[in-house]
Amino acid sequence: MSTSELLVTPAQRDRAVEILQEMYADGRVERVEFDTRLELALKARTRAELNGTFDGLVARPVPTYVPAAFTRPAPVKRYDSQGRGLGTIAHWLGYPTFFVGPALIVATAGRENPAVRKHAVEALNFQLSALAVFAMLGVVTGVTEGFTSFLFPLVGLVWFVLTGIGGLATLLGSNFRYPFTLRLIK
Repeated sequence: MSTSELLVTPAQRDRAVEILQEMYADGRVERVEFDTRLELALKARTRAELNGTFDGLVARPVPTYVPAAFTRPAPVKRYDSQGRGLGTIAHWLGYPTFFVGPALIVATAGRENPAVRKHAVEALNFQLSALAVFAMLGVVTGVTEGFTSFLFPLVGLVWFVLTGIGGLATLLGSNFRYPFTLRLIK
């Protein structure tokens, strides 16, 4: 069996259609001629029939089209530390500044480095959630005339420990996510 008698694969047929479409788009083939050649390409069963759809077009250059599956994606901008340094600072800034420090990191360095932004947003969401818990606990304590005030040190201890763990985990290269956190900021 010669190569001209080999059956055409759907991928080869699709490639021929793509080449014809490019030729038509570039103005190298008229509409009527395009329709005729397209029909021949779609009906082709062998390589000889498929190659026949390009008869008379050989003198013109064939486009060099690379299917999207074979193109290289744009290089990804990589960061050596993956945002660990500023990510850790964003978590630990929750100690002295509560949510203000992580918010500043998101607004400044988070714009340039997606890894820093991810860590800073996680810290910001935790600090905002903790602030909401402290506020609700304050309201409940006021309503119960101080009965639930013993919960403040417990919630404060959980906040303190989780803030430290978040910074430490980020420093070690982990993608730490706080438990009990409303993720309001994306």
